[in-house]
Amino acid sequence: MMDQVKINGIRLNKNFVQVTQAYIGGQDQSCVPLYQALASNGVNMVSMTLGAIDNSKSFVSGTIASQDLKKVSCQDESWDYHRDVCSIAIYPHHYRLQPLGFFLYLLGSQKISFQNLISSNAMLTFIIDQTDCDAVIDIISENFDLPPSHVPFEQEENVEQTEFLKRRYPETRATYMEKKIKTYGITLVPDLSLCSYLFSFDQLAEYGQKIQPMQDKEDKFFYISAYMATPAQTHLFLLTGKSISIPARQTCSAELLSFHGPHFGDRHSIISRALNCLSQRAIPVLQTGCTGASIGIVLPEGFGKEAKNALKDVFEIPY
Repeated sequence: MMDQVKINGIRLNKNFVQVTQAYIGGQDQSCVPLYQALASNGVNMVSMTLGAIDNSKSFVSGTIASQDLKKVSCQDESWDYHRDVCSIAIYPHHYRLQPLGFFLYLLGSQKISFQNLISSNAMLTFIIDQTDCDAVIDIISENFDLPPSHVPFEQEENVEQTEFLKRRYPETRATYMEKKIKTYGITLVPDLSLCSYLFSFDQLAEYGQKIQPMQDKEDKFFYISAYMATPAQTHLFLLTGKSISIPARQTCSAELLSFHGPHFGDRHSIISRALNCLSQRAIPVLQTGCTGASIGIVLPEGFGKEAKNALKDVFEIPY
């Protein structure tokens, strides 16, 4: 029996579609990245993961509102659509590997899969089938150490009221576009280690058991993402301050740019403008994740300062 892990809460959002694009990065110039295509259609992603699967292949997977599906369903025949998903987040993680390992162990033990996993500065967010929502909430409530009075926070949106607010008070729903996007600052963390793992869904509980005991302060993470391509292929990426004791498929030195800003989770095109800016400067990107108001971009060692300076063309950075 694994020890309970203390968290403060659960956040739940329903009625999404997960759109995934696999493509050959850098070689197929005719392939428009998913984030660019969605931005051009004015479609916001409430979360997104981008990652290199091996030396040539990459994937992009974004979570969009169900009502936006009609805007993009005919966009690209190569895209994969997973309808009726929800996002479930636990918080805070305090950059500990323990909550991640414990949650992966619980999901694997109960044979519940997920589409994607993204970390922000406070939350671990999982994209799962909406049919599994109640079961996952029960698993978290019964196994994590939560405050006695806690109930999951579910953000529900009244579409009619939202449209009224957009028309009358556009700033309250962040529909505006900025020449330079406001941020609360961009943080660069060098000297990190990016570890890539590949395993089957049947091994999920096993990997969770390996990660969960890592409670040393030096074992903290800086960024996490995961992508379940098929039941036989779960890709997990851990960015840590040092190489952890679990043997990885691939390891490389890396740097992290992280930033957040007003209404980042409510507006389209922000992540697209960031990645387009780096692409124009030929700055390589290893991983990218955004969820809520947070964005994390993982770069090869030595590219962090150049990337931060490049982003000043797009983002307003307070001094």
